[in-house]
Amino acid sequence: MASKNNIRDIVPGTGLGDIKFGMTRKEVERLAGKPDETEHLPGLDDNPKDDLEVWHYDEYEFSVIFDAEYDWRVVSISLSDPYFHLFGKSIIGMPNDQALSFLKEMDIEISDFEDMSDEDCSDLQKLESDANGLIMWIEEGRVCEIQMVPEMEDDGETYKWPE
Repeated sequence: MASKNNIRDIVPGTGLGDIKFGMTRKEVERLAGKPDETEHLPGLDDNPKDDLEVWHYDEYEFSVIFDAEYDWRVVSISLSDPYFHLFGKSIIGMPNDQALSFLKEMDIEISDFEDMSDEDCSDLQKLESDANGLIMWIEEGRVCEIQMVPEMEDDGETYKWPE
């Protein structure tokens, strides 16, 4: 990996530091190195155009998702390490109420807050900000994972890649 410092900042709609939405696999590998694990997820109805490839970086606790439909470009980033910052603050591990207050303070509008608890996990919530392309998973009252996606064009189907 070039430098973990270059991928520290969560930038809603843009990416994770130097890793930007819309980058190719080769560009991500140049910045982050080879992944610890690569996972291939087949598309619906075995349509190869819907296939996804997930690169996991275990030491740094983040994953990058590439989509065949978009010429294998980055369409999502997930992270679960408190090292990563959103507007200068570590969110992973933050208590739910503090995270909500912080998001409000940063003018991040919450579009959905849903209880996702089930047999396997009795205390799991999903907090979404559609306008910012952020999904936060909260387990046992603390943020445990953040997922990010790029901005969408007005048609709601086309990604708007960052500059």
